[in-house]
Amino acid sequence: MSGPPSVSDGESVRRLNINLLYPLDAILHAPTLTEAGRRVRLSQSAMSHALRRLREHFSDDLVIHAGGEQQLTPLGLALKGEVRRVLRDVDGVFNYALSFDPLTSLGTVTVAASDVVEQMLLGPVVRRLLAAAPGLSVDVIPLDLSAPHQALNRGADLLLLPQDVALAELETLPILTEHVSCMIWTGHSSLAGQYEIDDAEYRAARHVVARDERTPVLTVNPHTVELLNARRIAMRTSSQAALPAIVIGSDLVATGSVWLFQHFAETMPVKVLSAPFEREVTLIVAQWAAHRRRDPMVAWFVEQIESYVALFTNTARKQGDRSRS
Repeated sequence: MSGPPSVSDGESVRRLNINLLYPLDAILHAPTLTEAGRRVRLSQSAMSHALRRLREHFSDDLVIHAGGEQQLTPLGLALKGEVRRVLRDVDGVFNYALSFDPLTSLGTVTVAASDVVEQMLLGPVVRRLLAAAPGLSVDVIPLDLSAPHQALNRGADLLLLPQDVALAELETLPILTEHVSCMIWTGHSSLAGQYEIDDAEYRAARHVVARDERTPVLTVNPHTVELLNARRIAMRTSSQAALPAIVIGSDLVATGSVWLFQHFAETMPVKVLSAPFEREVTLIVAQWAAHRRRDPMVAWFVEQIESYVALFTNTARKQGDRSRS
């Protein structure tokens, strides 16, 4: 089997209609040819014609249908991510603008983030943007921290994630630092008047743990690991979003992101306590593909995140100073 022809002189681009990239992408990602046609709004016959032309161009079957299932050839597998990357670049070119006026411009920013970052950061930022940028829509999609590159394949313009799982090939901007803290109900029977929980109190307490917590994997300190493993877990909940509802009215202790817990404390009767182990800082970064580097809409959106972080940090610091005075 011969490889694809060279495109150094643009001959292949001229010979093969660039519009075939769209059905190619659909064919490589959809489970059937019919579904691929539905995704790009082409009939069965049109998709069959497109597949025939693509097979002739690449001198490869690309996909094989056997027993009602579709399997990609080795070349098809190799092209799967590359074609999606090229289409992101093409989309970036056709949606590129030299300026972005938040009061008049229309657009959508697709952000991939964990539910923790979505709650503590994106929710408040979007609420602030409703008046500042009435024509801007924000589409938040889930981020799998074990495979963040998949979010790009689903159309994410921006990733918000911990630096330790960031993608080396993307542009990166530090957004905020966070650390692990504890959260209790403001009516806790023994800890309500405190601002920190010590080692003995932590071991004696009963804990609620979110199944999606990243705390154990973010620390390398042996003492911290030992304390986390020693927790008397009374309940495991589906996500960190459910922690306040479970903590309120109980003596349970939750362990997690100080930013998220401070966000909860703004609107609910919960309190943030310093955790009894060494503070290890996690950096949250924003990432985007190189072709979006100068996109004024994305740049403006990142600036709004930075502005909110600065305001929230300053407010939290003042509240902490007042509570200790």
